[in-house]
Amino acid sequence: MTAIAGLWQDDGVVHTAERVPRMGAALAAYGPARAGISDIAAAGLALTCRQSHITDTDMIDRQPLWDGDRRICVVADARIDNAAELALGFGWAVGEGERCSDAALILAAYRRWGPDCVGRLTGDFAFALWDDQEQRLLLARDHYGGRPLFFAHRPGLFAFASMPKGLFALGEFSNALDATELGAYVALLPQEGTRTLYRDLSRVPPGHYLLVQGERRRLVQYWPGQFREPARSGDYREHVEEFGRLYTQAVRACLRVRPGGGIGSHLSAGFDSASVTALAARELSAQAKGLTAFTGAPRDGFTGPYPSARVIDESGVAGEVARRFSNIEHRIIHAGPDGPLRDLERTLPYLETPFLNICNLGWARVIEETAARSGIKVLLIGAMGNLTASFEGQIHLARLFRQGRWWQLAILARGLTREGAGWRTVASAALGPYLPDWVRRLRHRNSPGVFAHTALSPAFAASMDMDGLAAARGSFPPRFSDSRTARLFMIRLADPGVYHHASLAEHGIDIRDPTADRRLLDFCLTIPEGFFIRDGRRASLFRDAMAGLLPDTMLNRRIRGVQAADWYEKMVASRDAMAAELERLRSSPMASRVLDLDRLCRLVADLPDPATPPEQIPAERFTSPDGAMAYRLALLRGLSMGRFIRMVEGGNG
Repeated sequence: MTAIAGLWQDDGVVHTAERVPRMGAALAAYGPARAGISDIAAAGLALTCRQSHITDTDMIDRQPLWDGDRRICVVADARIDNAAELALGFGWAVGEGERCSDAALILAAYRRWGPDCVGRLTGDFAFALWDDQEQRLLLARDHYGGRPLFFAHRPGLFAFASMPKGLFALGEFSNALDATELGAYVALLPQEGTRTLYRDLSRVPPGHYLLVQGERRRLVQYWPGQFREPARSGDYREHVEEFGRLYTQAVRACLRVRPGGGIGSHLSAGFDSASVTALAARELSAQAKGLTAFTGAPRDGFTGPYPSARVIDESGVAGEVARRFSNIEHRIIHAGPDGPLRDLERTLPYLETPFLNICNLGWARVIEETAARSGIKVLLIGAMGNLTASFEGQIHLARLFRQGRWWQLAILARGLTREGAGWRTVASAALGPYLPDWVRRLRHRNSPGVFAHTALSPAFAASMDMDGLAAARGSFPPRFSDSRTARLFMIRLADPGVYHHASLAEHGIDIRDPTADRRLLDFCLTIPEGFFIRDGRRASLFRDAMAGLLPDTMLNRRIRGVQAADWYEKMVASRDAMAAELERLRSSPMASRVLDLDRLCRLVADLPDPATPPEQIPAERFTSPDGAMAYRLALLRGLSMGRFIRMVEGGNG
């Protein structure tokens, strides 16, 4: 992985090459192995990079990289997964692509196809490419946002950087926050176009590239393209086999690591991390290599008031997967001793964005710390699996209802009830998207409101017309009657690049998600919807493809795991620290405006005494739907946003 930055200046103020090193120095934590800079003085442009050595080809990468004619220069934060396919298009010899650095592949692709090369690249990438002949700068990101890329501009100046701190280092741009975007972020609304939490900064959105020529800028969306309409039918077994091939290919592509670097994975009781771990172990076994699998678990002796249909401690189910492979070392990880605020304070300077799900931050940090001490450089996850690998397909019921295909709908409904789904759940899936607004309002007449899961101040939400914003961008959770639209909406919410870079800077680990592989995602977005829920078996395509690789007990189970099941114990123990933080937030004009601090203070005041033994905490208050909405979502996310605001404003006390 690499952090990149650059400055294109034509205002006659200061020579560009004298300023770009400041940008690179600000990004040093994201690329400590090597620094590079290229001064293109005739154009008023300078490019810089800070490199980490994660893969074998990183060791030979020397960026900024020029082509032989000194016409094209690239700085790239990239892992390109389709080197062999690209090399074939270049007319290269077999194996030549795999021996090239990722930056060299991007440069060759641009020489062959120009800006259209972006749509031919598969993998995680963000890059900037200068075409001296065209006097044009190209910025591009991968389809789902696995690597971040920000930019800023004013007349006579254009700058870009992997992370915001690279742009702030110039001293040209303010770190003032955008109140509307802060509210949208807390409300889980998708980011709009190039907008970010910072007023002066923009982002290259996932699936886009940006062309810059002087003061002209053109943003081009290359993904998602024009998908064909999913067919109603086809050969199911052929689709299962193709899915298995693509999934295996996606995992294999994520196993590149430099000699001596270890590979780890998250391993829970869920389908996604379990299948990623199993496929990786099978691939690595053929190479006589091992895999370290990490499972987050609650404290020893924790029971918790969760329904019997939930797995409280996922280490048992995860252990069943690990024991199937002799090359897996399975490690059970418990959250560290620090509370959520201390974990936040350590992560936010690298993340530069609020961490939304801080319940998982404690054990996720311990996993990465443990992995780093063990020499692991690559950590596999399955975060996008719900939209690709293990997509359950229940939304297909709504399509069948709309099309009047009653017999097929009855078959799926009967199958779902055999698997434990209640008839109300089935009816909601089939009819929910079509209920008129007045019926929906009647059903939720006692609901505390569309933003009750957030810490937003009601006055702020009204003044910013957050209801209108939600209608324009799509509210969460979404209501759709077809799976493709629903999944693309959820992908828009993700944009995980800054999270991946924070792990790189803090722990030296490259986070990789095979379930986000573009080839796999394109396949899953175009196959018949019914294949995901064949005969009422949720995630049927996945379950049939993984038969024999994962335990039958996992594939046939009807229960789900609970991540960070003991989250509320850490919260109670941190009551006084949270109360003190909320008081500090009252001195922040932005936090006081955006967040409902009075409500958050009441929630903290109602917490049990921090000295209460864990087994005496009234856990049902926090694990019930209303309790989880109030504490897990509103309070903890509100504190995360508030602490981020204070950090940006310079508050460290």
